[in-house]
Amino acid sequence: MYKTSKLAFSPRVRKSPYFDSTIKYGAEAFSVYNHMYMPISYEGTVEDYNKLLNGVQLWDVSVERQAQIQGPDAEALSQFLTPRNIKKCSVGQAMYAPLLDFEGGFVNDPVMLKLEEDKFWFSLADGDALLWAQGIAAGYKFDVKIDEPDVSPLQVQGPNSLELMTKVFGDWVNDLRFYRFKEVNHEGIPMIIARMGYSRERCYELFLQDHTKGNELWELLWQAGKDLNISAGTPNVILRLEGGILSYLADMDRTNNPYEVGLDWMVDLDQEDNFIGKDALREISLNGAEKKLMGAEIEGDPITVFNEEHWPVLIDGKRVGSMNALVYSPRLNKNIAYIILDIDHAKSGQEIIVCSPEKDILAKTVDLPWFDRA
Repeated sequence: MYKTSKLAFSPRVRKSPYFDSTIKYGAEAFSVYNHMYMPISYEGTVEDYNKLLNGVQLWDVSVERQAQIQGPDAEALSQFLTPRNIKKCSVGQAMYAPLLDFEGGFVNDPVMLKLEEDKFWFSLADGDALLWAQGIAAGYKFDVKIDEPDVSPLQVQGPNSLELMTKVFGDWVNDLRFYRFKEVNHEGIPMIIARMGYSRERCYELFLQDHTKGNELWELLWQAGKDLNISAGTPNVILRLEGGILSYLADMDRTNNPYEVGLDWMVDLDQEDNFIGKDALREISLNGAEKKLMGAEIEGDPITVFNEEHWPVLIDGKRVGSMNALVYSPRLNKNIAYIILDIDHAKSGQEIIVCSPEKDILAKTVDLPWFDRA
């Protein structure tokens, strides 16, 4: 699905602690994300997708670098950075906590982990949001220390993930609730194990806390998963679109706000604490969003070309939005896409024209998602 060219590895871009394992088990294409190499394909998008749905898969997602905020004002700064009400988050709990600018646009869309009352991790999408947090802290004189700790996430994905996790770490994993985590040291490998991940499938995220143990952790899981149909994979665009999951910079950026992409439920305008973008979001809440992210379905043969740009979307010959991502879903047996439309045209069930570089494509709008969480 991906059109790739040769990628030269160099010291300028960081390798992950699992890099040697990804090469060993067949990574054939990489991208650069948060100044680090990220595997994006092993046997191909569809092949990797099918293997995940029929077993268990290891994903090197150490590109999710952590912005660690600690100190007397750690909670105050963390709250100032996100529209979520983080006072509802207890120690040992995580929450999706987008970072916004002063106009309400997305700066990043991390998951926040509350490790202690005065210590937080923001597990970052692509970008330089750590520098954003440092700049806000300095400008507003928050008494905190912000740095990047030695933390490298590895995800365990798929229907056999729970069986693998209990086999390796014990039956306590059965009781780990969604978006909860526990700190463990397993055979000298320190990590935080969380019940979450970047798909709607059963999944876990292992936040390794010693980069020298990366290949050791990978091999420990791999050997234990040989009878569970284990494979190597990577965040999969088919799974992402099926599940209505967003990708920062692909689906939204600083020109978009939570009300446009279905994340308005994360905006707590009633909380007493102030946060960046609160005034702008209150205005948007009162007047309504100007755009809306929706799904689209395209009939016909499977489309196997991955869109490298956002393609224009037309209604009655007028441009009314863009298509952000497009894949063929084997489970749905149809082509599915994310589109963002001007609000006046954001209605489910209407026909649209997607203008690909090769030809115009007829599609129909639908609500998201296609699949809910397993």
